[in-house]
Amino acid sequence: MIRAATKDFAFVPRPRAARTPLAATLATALTLAAVALVYLISAKVLQWAGLPYASSGGSALAKFHPATFVALAALALWAVAIGPSRLLARIALERPGLIVFAFAIALLTYQASAVQNLPLSAIADTFVLPLALFISIAALPLPIAERLMLALHALFLLNSTIGYFEYFTGLRLTPFYDDGKILTYEWRATALLGHPLSNAMLTGIYLLILTGPGGRRFPLPLRGFLLVYNLGAMTAFGGRAATVSLLAILALKAGLVGLGILAGRRFSMRSMVGVLVAVMLVGLLGMFMVQSGFFDSFIGRFQDDSGSAATRVAMFHVFDGTSWHDFIFAPDLDHIGANQHRLGLAIAIESFVVAFFAYYGVITTVLFFAGLIAFVAEILRLVGPAGLLPLGYYFAVSSTSTGIANKTIDFALVTAMVLILLDRRFIAAVMPQRAPAGAGHLLPC
Repeated sequence: MIRAATKDFAFVPRPRAARTPLAATLATALTLAAVALVYLISAKVLQWAGLPYASSGGSALAKFHPATFVALAALALWAVAIGPSRLLARIALERPGLIVFAFAIALLTYQASAVQNLPLSAIADTFVLPLALFISIAALPLPIAERLMLALHALFLLNSTIGYFEYFTGLRLTPFYDDGKILTYEWRATALLGHPLSNAMLTGIYLLILTGPGGRRFPLPLRGFLLVYNLGAMTAFGGRAATVSLLAILALKAGLVGLGILAGRRFSMRSMVGVLVAVMLVGLLGMFMVQSGFFDSFIGRFQDDSGSAATRVAMFHVFDGTSWHDFIFAPDLDHIGANQHRLGLAIAIESFVVAFFAYYGVITTVLFFAGLIAFVAEILRLVGPAGLLPLGYYFAVSSTSTGIANKTIDFALVTAMVLILLDRRFIAAVMPQRAPAGAGHLLPC
């Protein structure tokens, strides 16, 4: 079984050393464990367990997410299984964007540690973890990757179910923490992913994947059920930007399909029946939510956003009094913090783009964003055009919050989801006429 599995490695047909089958098995197990940890152990769970992950004090190791350690261990074992030099050479030749991103992370690490005295755990969890997951997930054999894909669909179904349960009962699977204190008045569901906004954003990405090639492997009735069921759960998570953006994108996609039909595009009767059934289910679900008051709390988020909108207007003044030299090379974080306090920015800098310039300066930010774009380009090269909309949606929604400018595992969650659910080997199985050349492997050998 091990020999058959190693033929599907993304970087080389087969590891060279005699000891590598064991390393490959362990690397596969650790890759699966890292994906499980990143989806099941949120920052709120770590806080609930008493670890100072998002608070001051405590061990420095407690500031890193467990998935980061496991993903790095998996990457090390893949290097043993494939051969360190062969692995690095394959990455450099086939995926140069990963090398560019690694250098960008190194630059950001130097700026954070040596210049700005910022904690390194934020860079490790936010950027090193997605990079390690990219390489490890891409190296998974096809049978393992397919089981992981089905498990991820089941996880989102479970996450939405927990969201419904938490909304209607008021109970929480994970307590909602803010600055180390439990918020008892928060109505939004935390579910498996820990934070309501993360739940809303990631569910939105999942729905965009379902409406694209990533959902075509399911029968139409099951696909329609997953769409309606998960769409309804988004109101329990209360993410305004995520929900409004998703509805706008879905409406645009539906409009384009309608225009295509009016223009004479052929369609099957089965597809039309499926669309009509889905529309009826959405209508029935909407009527039920209105009658039960489900939307009242959600609409209340637009009426009272606890200062979030004001923060997004005032955040551009955090640079007041900053010299051009500091703005370009390294802003004075004490000065930035004093401006935040003066402006009353109780939440934070509500844009990761603005926050990056405020924390790291122009030069480091521009160079790092170039590396980040190279990494995203490699994801798109791997999964094809189907990944463009989910990733664009993620960065659009994330730009309305501190996002990747702070410590978060959301980017790792998105990276894993896109790679697993949009694996072109699965899409080729349901759309063989569109199968790309070399689609039998995640990475061409």
